Amino acid sequence: MFKAGENLGPYQLLEQIGEGGMGTVFKAYHPALDRYVALKIIHPAHRQDQSFVARFQREARLVARLEHPNIVPIYDYAEHDKISYLVMKFIEGHTLKDRLERHPLNFYEVLQVVDSVGSALAYAHTQGVLHRDIKPSNVLIGVNNAMYLADFGLARIAHAEASTLSSESALGTPQYVSPEQALGRNNLDRRTDIYSFGVMLYEIVVGQAPFKANGAFAIIHDHIYTPLPLPRALNPNVSEAVELVLLKALAKDPNERFDNIVQMVTAFNNAWLNTNSLTQGGVFPLPAAHMNPYGATSGMNLPALKEPESQQKKRAAWLFAIAGIIILIGLAFSLMPSLRSNLISLLTSTSIPTTFIAFTPTGQATSIGTSTVSQATLVSRETNNATNPVPNSTNTPAPRPTDRPTDKPSEPAPNLVTPIVEPIQTIVDEIIDTPPVLPPLLP
Repeated sequence: MFKAGENLGPYQLLEQIGEGGMGTVFKAYHPALDRYVALKIIHPAHRQDQSFVARFQREARLVARLEHPNIVPIYDYAEHDKISYLVMKFIEGHTLKDRLERHPLNFYEVLQVVDSVGSALAYAHTQGVLHRDIKPSNVLIGVNNAMYLADFGLARIAHAEASTLSSESALGTPQYVSPEQALGRNNLDRRTDIYSFGVMLYEIVVGQAPFKANGAFAIIHDHIYTPLPLPRALNPNVSEAVELVLLKALAKDPNERFDNIVQMVTAFNNAWLNTNSLTQGGVFPLPAAHMNPYGATSGMNLPALKEPESQQKKRAAWLFAIAGIIILIGLAFSLMPSLRSNLISLLTSTSIPTTFIAFTPTGQATSIGTSTVSQATLVSRETNNATNPVPNSTNTPAPRPTDRPTDKPSEPAPNLVTPIVEPIQTIVDEIIDTPPVLPPLLP
């Protein structure tokens, strides 16, 4: 048996961080690469079993194909003095089991577990790989709160003709094993992982595992034959919708469970979000600065989650209120002539800036200033012009430029003053100030 401080190949064993039926996991250091890794060393009981070592190597090759942000990657498989071991990424942190033993998960951490583990399982299933050992101790939580599914030691190809490991090792952990897996059936599919995942969610939400008999065989017997204890009977804070999802995921008959992980995750998220979040299963509220309902990663394309029904009702009430106010304003405006006439009178009396342009006898435009007049004044001036029309022009020729007095500028005729609004004045100024465009000179 290896101990901390010993060497295994190029790796220095630092400390033991886990142990299971298949082997022991050490934190190790690779000096040449300056990298910390996790080494899983086959248990001494299996080192002399060559068929077991061959199957273990085949499983390692199988899991090494999985590349997903929520699955602990395998770097290498090697042997040293006939001792086989796996080299995996080292995750600095703790397990979900350790986290649950300290205190329950808060509302959004539950969603993060569902999203992260569900995403990893969905990807593995698309690659034809079954995990077969889903449990809190196989979910790692990194220092950045990212979650990883680890220990595919019991993994196998779905619909394999025979188990790739011995029946003793293939049982999995008794508290989370599916009925068909406990019975040693060979035609396992993704629904066996759905059952184990459902047991883990049952423990997270309710606060305890569904079956807690004395002894592994008694627990296995309960998974096969004993009806599932209702979640709401053990914890009244669990909503009815969440209970229905758990009952379907933990059905004894695989045909009565969800068909795939995506269906299960979608159903659970909808049930979890559409109920009072702060009364679910004794979970604690999360500070607003850390609220993240989508988890650390989201590798699975899930349908959009439904908005809580209470929020939908509030939005509908506000929309109806706003529409009613608009309708009332429209009716008041159309049914009150005095209000309409006052509004029109107010608009017609609004002052607008105007500019007066005087035209000299030579046709040149000269600006003599701006003023502010009302529309009513403009109407009055038009009426006066109609009453006192401008005299007809005579045939007297215009004076030549040399005949004009030089001591003062010519004054415009008062009756030729025309008010023009500012936009027109701007255009006139631009025309006056724009230099003529000359044709290019020929050589």
